Amino acid sequence: MQTLDMHYIRTLTTVVLMALVTLASAEVRELEWLELMPEDEADAWLEESAQVDHSSFSAPEPFQSFRTISELDGEHVRIPGFVVPIETDGAGKLKEFFLVPYFGACIHVPPPPANQIIYGRLEEPIPMVDIWDAFWMEGQLNIEDVSNDTAASAYTMDVKKLELY
Repeated sequence: MQTLDMHYIRTLTTVVLMALVTLASAEVRELEWLELMPEDEADAWLEESAQVDHSSFSAPEPFQSFRTISELDGEHVRIPGFVVPIETDGAGKLKEFFLVPYFGACIHVPPPPANQIIYGRLEEPIPMVDIWDAFWMEGQLNIEDVSNDTAASAYTMDVKKLELY
């Protein structure tokens, strides 16, 4: 009888530990945009942005960086931002897009640095979203360069959720 009790306790302990590991790995890390960029660059970009003369008609030379945070590669994260549609399917549903930290980024010049833009890929296309709305994007963050005529991105995401902020 004692052997049966020990077997039961070991089995129960294993099941509980497996459940805890599953819960811990399923946690979503909520990111802020500046966490995607090395700290020295974040400080430089913020300082440069504050010094831009918006009354001038000439476009400033944009701050650009593809430097990433390697610890974020493969992490399950959630981050708020604005959608810039890139690709739709034949029915006009959204498939791929840039997520940017502020409204109008990529539409107005200059775009944010590449490490402040995430290229999102949806498994299943969704109805087109309103670009005026802010969204939470959740999924696996990857370090991967993507460039097109609109902008360049140093990160991509396999998007599991895109919901209103």
